[in-house]
Amino acid sequence: MVLSKSLRRDRRGNAIVELAIGLPVLIMLMFGVVTGGLIFDRYMTVVQLARTGASVFSRGADFSVTANKNLLLLGSEALGMTATGGNGVMYLTRIQLSPPGGSNAGQLVIAERHVIGDPAFHASYVGTPNSQIWPDPDEPLPNGLVDDRNNQSTAIATVPATLNTLPLGESMFVVEVYHRSSELRFGNVWGNSALMASKVYF
Repeated sequence: MVLSKSLRRDRRGNAIVELAIGLPVLIMLMFGVVTGGLIFDRYMTVVQLARTGASVFSRGADFSVTANKNLLLLGSEALGMTATGGNGVMYLTRIQLSPPGGSNAGQLVIAERHVIGDPAFHASYVGTPNSQIWPDPDEPLPNGLVDDRNNQSTAIATVPATLNTLPLGESMFVVEVYHRSSELRFGNVWGNSALMASKVYF
């Protein structure tokens, strides 16, 4: 059967219209898949950095040394963080149970705190001792020790209630990483979801 010229033209016109309708949808789907993958990859970098930080911190790494901060950030260049600034912040906190005799007796307190990145970027969920007791003015600098933590209220740590059972003399290590991937937002497409955070308790 031979199609008339007008019918062939109509079919070509229909195909063009269908392409014009479907192509933007396909482009948006591809855009969503690619950007979603990039954001997921960036988030996994944040999670891995927090896990690695908790692991090495609990094994006694001294993060008052800048070289150790830089070593920890190796492999996380995509986050744009440096030892003292950049696009995010990392808090490494050692928590202990305050012994009897002080104002904070029986409460979990921050015994040691190190910061990598820009502390103005995001506050710590665990809390931040004030500058009069941290870093410890009685110890050689740099250090991350908290002075008079058994009496100062700003040294009290905030942790989930389920973890509030630390025995006296033992330590809990908490690492928080906060990062914002502004370049993946594409305007306000993703809104505040560009803020990524990971907390690890060790």
